[in-house]
Amino acid sequence: MSELMKKLKLIGELMHTQDNRITEIPLFVVQQKVRDYGYRSDYSDAHIWVDAEDSEEVSDIAIIDRLEEADEPDEDYRRVHYKNRWEFVTACFTEQGCKDFLKINGHNLHEPRIFAASGFRNLEWQLMREFLMGLGEEST
Repeated sequence: MSELMKKLKLIGELMHTQDNRITEIPLFVVQQKVRDYGYRSDYSDAHIWVDAEDSEEVSDIAIIDRLEEADEPDEDYRRVHYKNRWEFVTACFTEQGCKDFLKINGHNLHEPRIFAASGFRNLEWQLMREFLMGLGEEST
Protein backbone atom coordinates (compact mmCIF):
# COMPACT_ATOMS: atom_id res chain seq x y z
CA MET A 1 0.00 0.00 0.00
CA SER A 2 1.37 3.41 -0.94
CA GLU A 3 2.26 6.01 1.66
CA LEU A 4 -0.49 8.27 0.27
CA MET A 5 -3.15 5.57 0.71
CA LYS A 6 -1.99 4.96 4.30
CA LYS A 7 -2.39 8.65 5.09
CA LEU A 8 -5.82 8.81 3.45
CA LYS A 9 -6.97 5.72 5.36
CA LEU A 10 -5.79 7.29 8.62
CA ILE A 11 -7.84 10.41 7.89
CA GLY A 12 -10.87 8.17 7.23
CA GLU A 13 -10.31 6.30 10.52
CA LEU A 14 -10.05 9.58 12.45
CA MET A 15 -13.27 10.79 10.84
CA HIS A 16 -15.05 7.71 12.21
CA THR A 17 -13.73 8.08 15.75
CA GLN A 18 -13.48 11.85 16.35
CA ASP A 19 -15.94 14.02 18.25
CA ASN A 20 -17.87 15.86 15.52
CA ARG A 21 -19.04 18.51 18.01
CA ILE A 22 -22.71 17.82 17.30
CA THR A 23 -22.21 18.69 13.62
CA GLU A 24 -23.45 16.20 11.03
CA ILE A 25 -20.97 17.08 8.30
CA PRO A 26 -18.12 18.80 10.15
CA LEU A 27 -15.57 20.98 8.48
CA PHE A 28 -12.87 21.65 11.07
CA VAL A 29 -11.30 25.06 10.69
CA VAL A 30 -8.51 26.94 12.38
CA GLN A 31 -9.36 30.55 13.07
CA GLN A 32 -7.44 33.38 14.66
CA LYS A 33 -8.67 36.42 16.52
CA VAL A 34 -8.27 39.67 14.60
CA ARG A 35 -8.81 43.12 16.05
CA ASP A 36 -10.17 45.81 13.72
CA TYR A 37 -9.64 49.39 14.88
CA GLY A 38 -11.38 52.64 14.06
CA TYR A 39 -14.93 52.03 15.22
CA ARG A 40 -17.10 54.63 16.89
CA SER A 41 -17.51 53.97 20.59
CA ASP A 42 -21.16 52.94 20.25
CA TYR A 43 -20.21 50.24 17.69
CA SER A 44 -17.10 48.86 19.36
CA ASP A 45 -16.38 45.97 21.72
CA ALA A 46 -13.96 47.99 23.82
CA HIS A 47 -11.08 50.44 23.56
CA ILE A 48 -7.36 50.75 24.12
CA TRP A 49 -5.13 53.75 24.69
CA VAL A 50 -2.35 54.55 22.23
CA ASP A 51 0.50 57.02 22.33
CA ALA A 52 -0.52 59.97 20.14
CA GLU A 53 2.99 60.30 18.70
CA ASP A 54 3.76 56.75 17.55
CA SER A 55 0.36 55.00 17.89
CA GLU A 56 1.88 52.29 20.13
CA GLU A 57 -0.57 50.66 22.53
CA VAL A 58 -0.18 51.78 26.14
CA SER A 59 0.52 48.81 28.42
CA ASP A 60 1.43 50.65 31.64
CA ILE A 61 -1.52 50.04 33.98
CA ALA A 62 -0.87 53.21 35.98
CA ILE A 63 -1.08 55.36 32.83
CA ILE A 64 -4.22 53.54 31.65
CA ASP A 65 -5.89 54.01 35.04
CA ARG A 66 -5.03 57.73 35.01
CA LEU A 67 -6.41 58.13 31.48
CA GLU A 68 -9.62 56.26 32.34
CA GLU A 69 -10.24 58.43 35.41
CA ALA A 70 -9.33 61.78 33.82
CA ASP A 71 -12.07 64.36 33.24
CA GLU A 72 -10.16 66.03 30.41
CA PRO A 73 -8.60 64.38 27.33
CA ASP A 74 -4.82 63.96 27.40
CA GLU A 75 -3.11 65.29 24.26
CA ASP A 76 -0.34 62.67 24.55
CA TYR A 77 -2.74 59.71 24.25
CA ARG A 78 -5.72 58.69 22.13
CA ARG A 79 -8.57 56.31 22.93
CA VAL A 80 -9.01 53.86 20.04
CA HIS A 81 -12.12 51.69 19.75
CA TYR A 82 -12.10 48.23 18.17
CA LYS A 83 -14.06 45.07 17.41
CA ASN A 84 -12.74 41.53 17.55
CA ARG A 85 -13.62 38.96 14.88
CA TRP A 86 -12.59 35.43 13.98
CA GLU A 87 -10.65 35.07 10.73
CA PHE A 88 -10.43 31.83 8.71
CA VAL A 89 -6.92 30.37 8.50
CA THR A 90 -7.29 26.80 7.15
CA ALA A 91 -9.73 23.88 6.91
CA CYS A 92 -9.22 20.19 7.70
CA PHE A 93 -11.26 17.01 7.54
CA THR A 94 -10.35 16.16 11.14
CA GLU A 95 -9.79 17.99 14.39
CA GLN A 96 -6.42 16.23 14.55
CA GLY A 97 -5.51 17.85 11.24
CA CYS A 98 -6.15 21.25 12.83
CA LYS A 99 -4.07 20.32 15.88
CA ASP A 100 -1.22 19.19 13.63
CA PHE A 101 -1.43 22.47 11.70
CA LEU A 102 -1.29 24.47 14.94
CA LYS A 103 1.82 22.57 16.05
CA ILE A 104 3.57 23.70 12.88
CA ASN A 105 2.14 27.20 12.42
CA GLY A 106 0.31 28.16 15.63
CA HIS A 107 3.16 30.44 16.71
CA ASN A 108 2.33 32.73 13.76
CA LEU A 109 -1.33 33.12 14.76
CA HIS A 110 -3.04 35.40 17.28
CA GLU A 111 -5.22 33.51 19.79
CA PRO A 112 -6.01 30.60 17.44
CA ARG A 113 -8.94 28.24 17.97
CA ILE A 114 -10.39 25.15 16.32
CA PHE A 115 -13.99 25.53 15.23
CA ALA A 116 -16.37 22.99 13.70
CA ALA A 117 -18.29 24.52 10.80
CA SER A 118 -20.81 22.60 8.74
CA GLY A 119 -20.55 21.15 5.26
CA PHE A 120 -24.36 21.11 4.95
CA ARG A 121 -25.37 21.29 1.27
CA ASN A 122 -21.72 21.35 0.21
CA LEU A 123 -21.79 18.39 -2.17
CA GLU A 124 -18.03 18.40 -2.84
CA TRP A 125 -17.20 18.29 0.88
CA GLN A 126 -19.75 15.53 1.46
CA LEU A 127 -18.38 13.45 -1.41
CA MET A 128 -14.79 13.71 -0.14
CA ARG A 129 -15.90 12.85 3.42
CA GLU A 130 -17.76 9.77 2.16
CA PHE A 131 -14.72 8.67 0.16
CA LEU A 132 -12.29 9.11 3.06
CA MET A 133 -14.62 7.49 5.56
CA GLY A 134 -15.01 4.54 3.18
CA LEU A 135 -11.24 4.08 3.19
CA GLY A 136 -11.30 4.23 6.99
CA GLU A 137 -13.95 1.52 7.17
CA GLU A 138 -11.84 -0.83 5.04
CA SER A 139 -9.06 -0.88 7.65
CA THR A 140 -11.29 -1.42 10.72
